Amino acid sequence: MMNSPTSPVVLFDDLIVEILSFVPVKTLMQLKCVCKSWNTIVSNPSFAKLHLQRSPRNTHLMIYTIDCSAVLFPLSSLPENLLTAIPKYPRYPFLDMCCSDLVGSCNGLICLVGYSRPYEWLRFWNPATNSLSDILGYSYGYRNRLTFGYDSSTDTYKVVSLSGKIVNVFSLGDNVWKNIQNFPVVSFEQCHPCVNAGVHVSGTINWLTIPNMTEYEQKDITIDQFVIVSLDLSTETYRKLLPPQGFVEVPPVEPAVTVLMDCLCFSHRFNGTHFVLWKMMEFGVQESWTQFLKISYQNLHIKSLRNYYDINDWLKHDSELFLFPLCVSESNHTLILACKQPTGFGEIIEHAIVYNWRDNRVEQKIFGDKFMWFCAKDYGESLISTS
Repeated sequence: MMNSPTSPVVLFDDLIVEILSFVPVKTLMQLKCVCKSWNTIVSNPSFAKLHLQRSPRNTHLMIYTIDCSAVLFPLSSLPENLLTAIPKYPRYPFLDMCCSDLVGSCNGLICLVGYSRPYEWLRFWNPATNSLSDILGYSYGYRNRLTFGYDSSTDTYKVVSLSGKIVNVFSLGDNVWKNIQNFPVVSFEQCHPCVNAGVHVSGTINWLTIPNMTEYEQKDITIDQFVIVSLDLSTETYRKLLPPQGFVEVPPVEPAVTVLMDCLCFSHRFNGTHFVLWKMMEFGVQESWTQFLKISYQNLHIKSLRNYYDINDWLKHDSELFLFPLCVSESNHTLILACKQPTGFGEIIEHAIVYNWRDNRVEQKIFGDKFMWFCAKDYGESLISTS
């Protein structure tokens, strides 16, 4: 008896979409060449959103360099030596894109800004799909504190500019800057231009502020003056959030608001001896603030670069030491911190600290003036269009 030929396996379109939605972006870009139907699927904006929902988030650290370029370092490579590993990965020069600065990253899109005094413009870049928008948001003058975010209610990517009490919003697609109601408080100047410039989480932009103050002076501030102002990108209205109740003393250097693990976070120095990191488990719910880490400066191996004998005394009184959390790799129990530290010779050095909280140890400290650690951003690959 002869065997009948095996029938070809037929995959329905819905099943193909389901399978492809779990495939990495770079592989999908290659699969677009398999056939017209696959190219149509991968190029569909609806598929890009589905793929984004199912992709791991913030899988890379975008490290900004002094020559206006960036390196995308995969966090899965931690805890290998960052300094020797970074050169293995491609470098992207922003100047080749007619831009010179990094605003932020959101859903796989990178917002860049370019200057040609007195003009400024924006460009949107997707490194994974190798796509770059035209020059957009062309405007006269310099916009302070740019922040990049996403309004899910209208499926719109927005850039928010804060300068004093003036707030403007640029919507990708409209290519127009729009003024919204004045900022409710005057925020103080940052100890670093990339700190407290605004962070995006849950469809909002958030700034740490102190009403009626233009710069940080510890002796003139009380705890109840610290306020987190949150701008809802959908309604374009503000509300005020408070820092954690466990934040009970004014530190010598300003605290910071960041986003880690897709949660609003608040970090500060405590008692001159520890770095404390809080996590808001449910955005907007004051009672959900939870202390995530409390790390001794001794465990971070921070040593005085001045001629002080007592490191604790130096930490207590020195107002120039500043730590800023960049990203968290939960699978590796690793926190990467940017550190600004005085040398004692009239100079300030910036470096990175890779800390493992499970083992309570520093895995590496990265010195050198090549990387601008305070400007580093989380990044995750996506198929989201730049137009």
